[in-house]
Amino acid sequence: MGTQFEPNCPRFTRRAEIRRALGAFDDPRRPHVTRGRTWTRDGISGVELNWDNTSAWLLTPPDAETPLPAILLMHGHDGMKFYGKEKVADGPDGMAPDLEELRRRGYGGSAPAARLVAAGFAVLVHDVFPWGSRRVPWEDLPERARRAGAQLEGLPRYEAAAREHEHGLAKVAALQGSSLAGKVLSEDLIALQALAECPEVDAHRIATAGFSGGGVRVAHLLACSDRLRAGVITASMSTFADIANGHADDTTWLMITPGLPTVCDWPEIAGAAAPTPLLVQFAELDSHFGLPGMRDAEAALRRDYRESETLFTQWFSEPHRFTTTMQDATAGWLSLHV
Repeated sequence: MGTQFEPNCPRFTRRAEIRRALGAFDDPRRPHVTRGRTWTRDGISGVELNWDNTSAWLLTPPDAETPLPAILLMHGHDGMKFYGKEKVADGPDGMAPDLEELRRRGYGGSAPAARLVAAGFAVLVHDVFPWGSRRVPWEDLPERARRAGAQLEGLPRYEAAAREHEHGLAKVAALQGSSLAGKVLSEDLIALQALAECPEVDAHRIATAGFSGGGVRVAHLLACSDRLRAGVITASMSTFADIANGHADDTTWLMITPGLPTVCDWPEIAGAAAPTPLLVQFAELDSHFGLPGMRDAEAALRRDYRESETLFTQWFSEPHRFTTTMQDATAGWLSLHV
């Protein structure tokens, strides 16, 4: 798909260095996928998929002619680890409990997967460590993390403890020669393999998209896989210098990997996939990043893409969220490039 896969290209070397810094394994194994419940509701047909300890949903338009172009849709961080895929899609039992406010605040009350299915895509949403079916059980959390949620009840208790535990998970991953982002990337590479092997899917027409922490995962996957036709990164693009300048406390460990800034800047991770078609959506009022950092990131991406016409950027006068307008723009752009 481009020179980034040729050994004499500087981006080829950069991609190898990014993967090494993240500590992801080199050859994702083929997952043994089993199928569970099926359902059809609100214009979407779904089937439960499972591999290892991972739960996923494959969503398609009902009665669609297959194979379909497909999207690997990444759930975000959202300050919530009890749920993963449920934040961006509805499963066999409808919207999961306790998510109405998150959907309203972060997603315009919508499930982003539904808009992609309506655009004619097969969509895979899967949990990654430590979210959803891959979350750490309460009883396995260390005492320090449990103390962080001790004064709370219900879901807030778990989320407070899980937030504290993320620091410990990042430390353990670093001590093992990897990173939290690398462990997530490894699971995303397996999910990409699982999606490509679904009989409903055209394995040569797969893209990926994600908001916030999901967009971080998109950048890593674009840099480390040659299977993707396109990618969309929403509200996840700035520079390492900008993040360090007052925004690090609000930034997930998925975006902060020790040693990675010595390889390249954050936009250069996504830019390593050039000229693979890429849409980057910026939220001008995003409190997670500074506007100068986002503008610098856009300029860095343009340097990587140079004369190529496959980089697209969109700016929205929004805070850190993925509105229905942004979701529709994502679905429309992917329809043109996958």
